Amino acid sequence: MKRIYILATLCLIIAVSVAAAAGINAPIGVDTAKEKAQDFLNAPDATVQYQKTERLNQGEYYVFGIGGGQVYVNAHTGAVERATFDSARKDSHEIRLDQAAAEAAARAYAEEKYSGFAEKSMRLIESNLVSHGDAGSEYLYIWREEKNGVLTPNTVVVNVNPGTGEIVSYIGIRREIKCPLEPALSRDEALKVAAGQFPGIRVTDATANLTVEYTRPDAQTLTWVMTMKGEPEGDVLQGGLIVIDARAGEVLMVSPYL
Repeated sequence: MKRIYILATLCLIIAVSVAAAAGINAPIGVDTAKEKAQDFLNAPDATVQYQKTERLNQGEYYVFGIGGGQVYVNAHTGAVERATFDSARKDSHEIRLDQAAAEAAARAYAEEKYSGFAEKSMRLIESNLVSHGDAGSEYLYIWREEKNGVLTPNTVVVNVNPGTGEIVSYIGIRREIKCPLEPALSRDEALKVAAGQFPGIRVTDATANLTVEYTRPDAQTLTWVMTMKGEPEGDVLQGGLIVIDARAGEVLMVSPYL
């Protein structure tokens, strides 16, 4: 069940919560983006090959191949908001790093690559060892900035190879907050709405976080992001992930465990 929650959380962060970049800025150009990628890699002479321009929910990106990985440069701000290092996945079957050592490596990388990480109120919301079966394992760490008890879209995700300590992937999102941070729906009210999405569930555990999410490009919404776990029925897990508009009370997403 824990792994399902991790995947749901990542799905929410990557596909919903990170915004499209502000479209008022003109694109910076491929050559400038290439330099930004090289700066991120701390290698001004690194071979960085332009592959494509891609528009995702997160925004518009110049995508560069770096020989066994990719770097996504925001086409409007020049910020590197995603990087993957496929070669760092080798030797990930044996776990040599404990949780503390892996978190220290992830935090050091976040502080290096995400400007202001150490000064912001970054809350660690996920810290887990994720197994990929025959493909090995990786430590997953997710931080989100917290303001007035609300998790903002400012997010850092770092994956660490448990065998070597190398960084497998990185996501770093920074956005200005443009919506009110005061909910009209209380936590208890939101829990009742969430329970109504799973009729007959016998709740054993529930979590609720106020978060700012992007329900569509450039539209921020204050939401309750909730997980609801119920007693299994046979071998079937009960409950799932629910996202509720914290001001209007509208159910925006329901993702059952199965």
